[in-house]
Amino acid sequence: MKNASTHGIADLRRRLGLTQARLARLAGVHPMTVSKWERGVLAPNPPQRAILGALEAAAGGGAASPEAEELAAWLNRAYIDVTEVSGMKLSASNQFRGRVVELELGPVSARVVIEIAPRVRITSVITTASARRLGLRTGRRAVAIVKATEVLVGVPG
Repeated sequence: MKNASTHGIADLRRRLGLTQARLARLAGVHPMTVSKWERGVLAPNPPQRAILGALEAAAGGGAASPEAEELAAWLNRAYIDVTEVSGMKLSASNQFRGRVVELELGPVSARVVIEIAPRVRITSVITTASARRLGLRTGRRAVAIVKATEVLVGVPG
């Protein structure tokens, strides 16, 4: 959903059989935000557009497919509230569980790709020192924490 139109989001939600509250949970936003998207008062940010785009692709432009339902279930499991993570207190509300699927360590920076659902990935560039301190490796569970256009990476415990 590159340029998600007002009708596009409402139509997608109806095709997937989702309430505004359910779509809000999948996208990691408040239900009022979905209402604002549908009324054209607010546009989804890049991470939100990625989630909407993945749902649109999985829905195949028609009625909800089994793939769309599977993706919705994955996204629902991927979304967490910061209060569930012991010892972490953050202001970012868009947080997604996943697994590191790619890790490139450079002399100064590291590129981390976390898959939060089938074919839905979030990429972050962090310092190599941070990647090492977190013990990041391919296959490791991690949390992508999205704040505006920034993606921070954390690990439980």
